[in-house]
Amino acid sequence: MDKVKLLLTKFVQNPYVKTVLIAMGITLSILIVLMIFLRIYTRHNQSFTMPDFRGLASEELLERANDSNLRVEISDSVYIFNRKPGSVIDQNPEPGTHVKKNRRVFITINAKNPIKVEVPNIVGYTLRQAKAILEQQGLEVGTLSFRPDLGVNNVLDQRFDGKTVDPGTLIPKGSKLNLVLGMGMHGERTGLPLLIGLKLNDAQNRIIESSLNIGKIRFDETIIDFKDSLDARVYSQYPAYTEPNSIGFGAKIDIWLTLNQSRIPKIERASIDSLIQDVAEDDVIE
Repeated sequence: MDKVKLLLTKFVQNPYVKTVLIAMGITLSILIVLMIFLRIYTRHNQSFTMPDFRGLASEELLERANDSNLRVEISDSVYIFNRKPGSVIDQNPEPGTHVKKNRRVFITINAKNPIKVEVPNIVGYTLRQAKAILEQQGLEVGTLSFRPDLGVNNVLDQRFDGKTVDPGTLIPKGSKLNLVLGMGMHGERTGLPLLIGLKLNDAQNRIIESSLNIGKIRFDETIIDFKDSLDARVYSQYPAYTEPNSIGFGAKIDIWLTLNQSRIPKIERASIDSLIQDVAEDDVIE
């Protein structure tokens, strides 16, 4: 045993071995310090859930952001007449995302004064093209009306405040343009969309893209405030969807929304995929 200790002592005291051991010790110490530093710097396991700022006034937004150690940056503003001026319309990252302290949050607010934008010329475009152009300009599609014309779903007239509006006219950003579209000459009809399980915004887009109008929007008892309405999903629609199905152009579709997942009927995925494909192809039923 003593001989083994003696040999180990001589081995360790060997200048070459001693140098290697010292180098290994220094390297190990640096690695440990570096790991501790990175753990502190990245706040390992200290992430938290991003709060929902949507609907808050500017003053309350800043207070809530400071309480959560988040940095707020206003990236865009829109004007929506039925929303409170200065309130938060959207945010990025979205609510529920896991973030860390000092994360920057990009906010879209509702402008206190209407921002004016020029009305584009969408006459002659298809409904799908017109919708994309309006959204790019910060405008929305309003009510759809139809009249006999060979150009099915082509825009024949664009109206604002009940009158034809000329391209270049300045109107508040976020306004809705009502469109007059062609409906064919032989009793053509459009497909009735399947809306079950969709969020409100998605359902509204699906209705418009199907050449139909948004009817009554009703929320059940689970919807308490505006933030709830953004996360609610459609659990019923009228007329009810049956496959195959068709309906006249411009008909109104009523929808009911809830946060209660058990209230939402389960729909076969194949039916939804088929519907999406049909809508993408802009099918018209004669």
